[in-house]
Amino acid sequence: MRDKIIGVDIGGTTIKMALFNNDQLIDKWVIPTLIDNNGESIPQDLIQSIRTKMAERGFSLAELLGIGIGVPGPVNDTTVKRAVNLGWKNLPLKKIIEDELQTVVTVLNDANAAALGELWQGSAEQYKNIVFATVGTGVGGGIIVDGKILNGKNASAGEIGHIPLKTSEARICGCGNTNCLECYGSATGMIQTMNQLSGFERVENTKEIFALAELGNPAAKQTIQETVDYLAQAFAGILNTLDPEELVIGGGVSEAGPAFLAPLEQALEQYLFPEIRNQLEIRKALLGNDAGIYGTAYHVLQCTGCVAE
Repeated sequence: MRDKIIGVDIGGTTIKMALFNNDQLIDKWVIPTLIDNNGESIPQDLIQSIRTKMAERGFSLAELLGIGIGVPGPVNDTTVKRAVNLGWKNLPLKKIIEDELQTVVTVLNDANAAALGELWQGSAEQYKNIVFATVGTGVGGGIIVDGKILNGKNASAGEIGHIPLKTSEARICGCGNTNCLECYGSATGMIQTMNQLSGFERVENTKEIFALAELGNPAAKQTIQETVDYLAQAFAGILNTLDPEELVIGGGVSEAGPAFLAPLEQALEQYLFPEIRNQLEIRKALLGNDAGIYGTAYHVLQCTGCVAE
């Protein structure tokens, strides 16, 4: 019976993998991401690891319902258009894996995969419309409408971190544009803001900023206030457009808990459309680094018609 699913989340340093029996996680493991020669060995590394794990567990490859793969970059149904950290461009990843393992393979952006994971296993509520935002080194996200991830014509839907801001200074984003949300709302942006307000390089990470704010440091408190205001304006633009059931916040900065989420919720209140205000569920992501492997597995279930859309 084809009831086994492999979920794969490709990162810049490690590849997280998981084996599911239908919707039940039964094993997970990690292999290194070998990016030498533009990541040319990664597809074969995946194939070999899957073969090995299935054999270790006493399963046949014929039992695979499918393999879902999350990739850090824009992806369409068949091809990784670009994954800068891996060195990939226009890689037909789906075909490579399918030809070797003779099973259904789905590919999607890693942030979109994390959004699907949170939709599937992150909440007890059976929501179908969520906005998922990750606030970490960068700012990313995924948008789910009627249970389906939005990918867009250019495989770039959900690029929340590249919403443009109007600010009193100019910061160049990694994408090449100026003053994207990521420049101010990410951990990197917070650190830059804090050090500017302090007048010297005072902090190296956001944990230090939150700790200083708790002690009453004015620059730290202002940094948090400015950061959540930028995030709230950008998030409200999406929320007021889509009117989702839930906003889920993940990423490293969210680990600060109420010290970050409480002021963010307060800032959102002033920007949300009145009919949405107080009706929107806002929560911290629950699956952490496992969101991607859950989401890629769920994507297989969706694409094979094993779950209702």
